[in-house]
Amino acid sequence: MELVKCRRTVWKALHHDYIEPQNGTILFQEGYVYPVFQDSSGTWLSTDEEGVPHVISETEESLESDPWFEVHFIKV
Repeated sequence: MELVKCRRTVWKALHHDYIEPQNGTILFQEGYVYPVFQDSSGTWLSTDEEGVPHVISETEESLESDPWFEVHFIKV
């Protein structure tokens, strides 16, 4: 298990709308620290504010090699 700090608030995506509301459900709050772990296939996951797991990186090697992760999180 590793720890990451959220650089930028991550909102729940609706996937059926091109414009995502900024007043919806927050998955990861800017400035908060979250535990991350790898599943059996090498995907990195973290749990949101409600304890629900979400994929935060699909790279097996390291978290830093995923561009989406680099925008939203930093390793602590």
